[in-house]
Amino acid sequence: MDTEFCIVDERSITEVPVPSYTVEEHGTWALLLAKQERLMASRACKEFLDGLDLVQFPKTEIPRLRDISGRIEESTGWKLIRVEGLVHTKDFWNLLSRKIFPSTDFIRKRDELDYTPAPDMFHDLFGHTPLLTNPDFTEFFEEFGHIGVRATNKYPEEHEIHKMLGRIYWYTVEFGLIQTPDGLRAYGSGSVSSPQELEFCVGPKCRHHPFDINVIAKRDYDIWHLQEDVFVIPSFEKLGKDFRTWAKSYGI
Repeated sequence: MDTEFCIVDERSITEVPVPSYTVEEHGTWALLLAKQERLMASRACKEFLDGLDLVQFPKTEIPRLRDISGRIEESTGWKLIRVEGLVHTKDFWNLLSRKIFPSTDFIRKRDELDYTPAPDMFHDLFGHTPLLTNPDFTEFFEEFGHIGVRATNKYPEEHEIHKMLGRIYWYTVEFGLIQTPDGLRAYGSGSVSSPQELEFCVGPKCRHHPFDINVIAKRDYDIWHLQEDVFVIPSFEKLGKDFRTWAKSYGI
């Protein structure tokens, strides 16, 4: 079955109507937030925790995208736009290269509290936006967008380079770990926004591999299960440096 991609709505986030959420939907946000915040201190990296303090998520109701976007923009110049679902890779890279992150504005169902394979606004906001306040991470993230755009312009759609970029994104932005003085910590958005993933990824049953971007670029992944193999960066500086070196080897 072909994946359906949404059309990117380029309106300013301040012009987008705020949905009328139900009491249950607000409650789902509150449940997810409370559960993740209990797990954060010993499992998420300091950069993410500092970002949480900056974005200031409300505890009992779903935040407005425009409010979170404004706080991010104050820190790093990044902004949010609203999208209805998955964005085509070409459009996604273009947005990142312009320091724009696309976010949905719908929340998952109660029976998907622990994990949902389709990104919802909890994944987009809680998982991604705290690190969008961090200059070291956003430098790498913006560069990812530029490199993705150059790859799209240089190589045909069926070229392996596009799968490689997807794998690198998956094992870093979505499910990456970082080595810290306090031990292994998560920074990947898929890990920090999922109760199951966050508990599992730093535990003894998860296989932790040294960061090697050439290995990652060739390693497939499965979105339907907990990530049993993850890669550990020593720093965001190293992540960005290795990614740029890898991209140059492919002329992008």
